[in-house]
Amino acid sequence: MAPTHIFINGCSFLTDRKKENVLTHTGLELAKLMDLPIVESLAGGGRGNRRISFTTKVWCEKNPELAKRSFFLIGITSGTRFDYPTNDGYKKHKFPSLNTTWKTFSPHQNQPSETFFKVLHGFGMDLDQHIQIESLDTIIDLQNFFQVKKYPYVMYKSISDTPIGAKDVKVLFDAIDTTRFFKPETSQYDYILENKLVANINDPHPSTEGHIQWATQLKEFIDANNLRTI
Repeated sequence: MAPTHIFINGCSFLTDRKKENVLTHTGLELAKLMDLPIVESLAGGGRGNRRISFTTKVWCEKNPELAKRSFFLIGITSGTRFDYPTNDGYKKHKFPSLNTTWKTFSPHQNQPSETFFKVLHGFGMDLDQHIQIESLDTIIDLQNFFQVKKYPYVMYKSISDTPIGAKDVKVLFDAIDTTRFFKPETSQYDYILENKLVANINDPHPSTEGHIQWATQLKEFIDANNLRTI
């Protein structure tokens, strides 16, 4: 069945940036190119991969008729972001279709989380490997979900993580279904930096042209590999 609309999930790279006069985003541009309306976007700033995966699957289970007529665009983000559900209804108004609310912290940005990860490091935690394992495990889990449900999709990295070194982690990386993963060796973040397509040098998010170019390449990848259906 050919999809009749598009579902979007990811981080701020799949949202507009009005404060920088960026009034579009990659998902919106891809929807235009595919001539599909957006049925739902759960993308938002600062979220991690666990939340992206979980909320996508929950939406699908809540909306099975819509899901089986959707094409899914997933922007994988940095594995340094650790999601956790809340009991305080945090920003519930932004995503009324979901009951669970979430927060995210990063060991590189939040002072309390730095203390938390220092404790784990004291117990021998390898943070780089943990970040890579979380990201790859989430990617494969969501890919398997889409495959079982027979939902067409495309994924890409909005933001890259540290280079993979551990052999076991490399095994997981090699298990990614690259037929539906656009440029798995790089990210949109790398692309906009290399091509000077940032909204602001102090705000390294895509400019309008950065979104348009990435969406155009995604559309070419989808068409070349017949990814509209599964």
